[in-house]
Amino acid sequence: MVLSEANKQAIHHVAAEIKLNTAVLGADALARLFELHPQTKTYFPSFKSYHAADPKVIAHGTKVFEALVKATEHLDDLPHHLDKLAEKHGHELLVDPHNFVLFSDIIVVTLALHLPPFTPATHTAIDKFLEEVGHELSSKYR
Repeated sequence: MVLSEANKQAIHHVAAEIKLNTAVLGADALARLFELHPQTKTYFPSFKSYHAADPKVIAHGTKVFEALVKATEHLDDLPHHLDKLAEKHGHELLVDPHNFVLFSDIIVVTLALHLPPFTPATHTAIDKFLEEVGHELSSKYR
């Protein structure tokens, strides 16, 4: 998928906003994922709770959102940048690729709630970016 310059600009703007609050955004998104799609909890058996205030949810959500911010610095080479994460998710963790689609939708909702104004153009850019990230992370699934 090719991102236009306008898409890239919108993605970088949102990344700058995410950077200011990765813990809150990440925990909220991950807790929403667990609530809406309980089957995703199976990848996190060590979690005692799946709520946004749980330290493990906060830690993992932060990790995910920091990785997304880092990925925005490599928009022109996402396959290479995400190669090791794809390898880990596809071969070691065996994450069902559909979970990336589910989580992408949740991330968009979370960003729209926390980062107004979330315009249709911003939504489109973030959707394209997350679709590409999900595609790359699924690329090594066996």
